[in-house]
Amino acid sequence: MNDYDIAVIGAGAAGLAAGLRLQGSGKSVIVLEARDRIGGRAFTDTATLGLPFDCGAHWLHAADQNPFTKIADRLGFAYNSRISWADVIRFGPGGPLPDEVQAEAVDEVVAALDRIGAAGATGLDVPFSDRLDPASRWNPLIRNIIGQITSHEAENCSTLDYARYVEEGGDFPVEAGYGALVARNAEGLAVTLGTPVTHVDWSGPRVRLETPRGVVTASSIILAVPINVLIAGAIRFTPALPAQLVEAFHDCPMGVSEKLAILLDRPIEGLGHLYGDVIDLSGKRAPFNLHVNPFGRPLLVSHLAGANGLNIERARDDEVMALALDAMEDAFGASIRKRVVRMLRTHWASDPYTRGGYSHAKPGRAASRLLFSEPVGDRIVLAGEHCSIPHYSTVQGAHLSGIAAGEKALKLMG
Repeated sequence: MNDYDIAVIGAGAAGLAAGLRLQGSGKSVIVLEARDRIGGRAFTDTATLGLPFDCGAHWLHAADQNPFTKIADRLGFAYNSRISWADVIRFGPGGPLPDEVQAEAVDEVVAALDRIGAAGATGLDVPFSDRLDPASRWNPLIRNIIGQITSHEAENCSTLDYARYVEEGGDFPVEAGYGALVARNAEGLAVTLGTPVTHVDWSGPRVRLETPRGVVTASSIILAVPINVLIAGAIRFTPALPAQLVEAFHDCPMGVSEKLAILLDRPIEGLGHLYGDVIDLSGKRAPFNLHVNPFGRPLLVSHLAGANGLNIERARDDEVMALALDAMEDAFGASIRKRVVRMLRTHWASDPYTRGGYSHAKPGRAASRLLFSEPVGDRIVLAGEHCSIPHYSTVQGAHLSGIAAGEKALKLMG
């Protein structure tokens, strides 16, 4: 814990990728992580429910282009490459909605997302909400799905930022857990855990990092922490970071993305591994997302995002369970209440080392993301999903940004 060529702050997917890139470079490197584990928002909990559950990242997004698809193949991690629209079911009171209603829901969701993407593709940087049909009865579902995609409300998301995102190539869940895959890929990388950086002093000839375990100095640093941690000022900088960069952080904040997992006594009968939503067409209750029987496991998982996710994150356990049970009863009948064994819920929004879900640019501010690719004062390099234009909000975006950050840090050293 003293002097290094390069210090990496954060051991999420971005920091781990940076550390791996710097291995064998001939430079002295330290990777500092505030938590007592690696992976950041890519974390597979195997203890609470007695089976793998991804508390955060779950999908191999854009799988054909995602480097973790090949990493999974190399390390022997299985993933489901067969998920399609046929595996998405909308439930209402009494079970699955009629086929024609299911089809209408799919058509409306796809049309809305197409309108949002088309607006951004023409260069328009306006709110998603500008492209929603106010007369559509499916707006609650569409907004819920937008929340899952962006972790924000439709009014707070840029169409241009969305249009720059690359999503082709499938979205595949990882059987043993995406977080477990990220951790396995980083085996052998030395990470100093339980060491939050509280102050970065880059006023002198070397960057000075203050931690509860002592001071670290380095020629340059890679700042691989979630953007909401930077917005909150959890790390103090001397001198302060450039005002334009700080403004850009506020232009691309993380929203709210929480998960709720309910362990059952056995899988739901008659259904395979599928995704869906429980919908109250009267509009009295927000749609309740469900991932049913993941990989044949006795689990129901709900992804709760945006304003709804924030309300859930702040609610008591009994309140969350009551909401979940009402939705589950609509979908599967009253007997489902007796089959609940245990519940696990996440608290990313209030976690001091995360403070949210994932980033999305505000309307009119998509260009701000471009600032994150430039080193600060030839001393500080940024990394994280917020730094990726085509793959923001994803593990692969963080991973690729970490590799790029490692290369930039080496270039700064000459």
